[in-house]
Amino acid sequence: MAGAPILEARDFVVVRNGKELVRVERFAVQPGEVHVLLGPNGAGKSTLLRALNGLEEATGQLFFDGAPLRNGGDRRRLRRRTAAVFQRPHLLSTTVRGNVESGLRLRGVTGAELRRRTSASLSLLGIADLAERRRDGLSGGEAQRVSIARALAVDPAVVFFDEPLASLDPPTRRSLTADLQSIFAQLATAVLWVTHDTEEALAVADRVTFLSGGRVLQEGPRAEVFNRPATPEVADYLGVDVWLEGTLESGDVGTARFVLAGGASLVCPEAPPGPAFACIHPEDVVLFLSPPREGSTSLRNMIPATVSEIRPQARSRLIVLEWQGGRLQALVTRAACEELDLARHSTVYAAIKAMAVHVVPRGRLPA
Repeated sequence: MAGAPILEARDFVVVRNGKELVRVERFAVQPGEVHVLLGPNGAGKSTLLRALNGLEEATGQLFFDGAPLRNGGDRRRLRRRTAAVFQRPHLLSTTVRGNVESGLRLRGVTGAELRRRTSASLSLLGIADLAERRRDGLSGGEAQRVSIARALAVDPAVVFFDEPLASLDPPTRRSLTADLQSIFAQLATAVLWVTHDTEEALAVADRVTFLSGGRVLQEGPRAEVFNRPATPEVADYLGVDVWLEGTLESGDVGTARFVLAGGASLVCPEAPPGPAFACIHPEDVVLFLSPPREGSTSLRNMIPATVSEIRPQARSRLIVLEWQGGRLQALVTRAACEELDLARHSTVYAAIKAMAVHVVPRGRLPA
């Protein structure tokens, strides 16, 4: 999403009790995007969100809608044009309608406009039939929908979500996630969403910033971060368990060759020569019982391997493979595992596209 950010921080530092919690050189949220702050517990995600929302003191520069926020009056302007949803709903002891109206009343909305915007937000979250129910009669999922309806009713330029699904049971999380995906597609509101859950991030994000130890390790479009992690720490968190160490050499036009210590090599995307690491997502490994006929597939890498372990998962199987270059993993459906008659010590051929071999030059890796 091109254009000027709706929210931007530069040289942003949060210190609490003499301890530096967050240091971010630049962070920006574009209008209309869902930007997810992802990372492990204690990474500084919620601290950064609270600082961007004016709830936590920080040094550095903060810009909203292109203008710097310098003082208390500027911060109030930020508060009036933003809204927040937290892990646990903080609802008033009144009806659902009264809770949704409360944010609008604080902004001076009354009369027919108050009723119109309240009704629209209740309908958007699918809780119009709960309008007269009181807070104490709501389930956890219903209460969170009320909290979100209250936030969206004020038509914020940015809405801050801090682990909004963490306290909900799995079916409720799935239902609310699906509804929020649809809602975000309809609205022009920018969303800053904090989570430590990778599936949640995949479901809602347009853009992802990965935080660890209060520092940004990677930032970019969702697909780029998940498919091409910049460091082993990011890759490990996203579920890439296997890293290969080797050297990049020149290959054919548009490609390079990743040569491992034992002499085996993989065709990969073009990259500068030198020491590097490579990772391959299990989802990108296709298994065959025998080598496909030449020219019948676009998969550039064909690796003879032996099955060393089969790990059952919910609807799939993680196949751990041993080969000349070390270890690989493949993710297959339960049906495919049975069809291939996979078992320990089975011989298979692992096929991998060149573009699926993600290389990281060693100079970019932490010491």
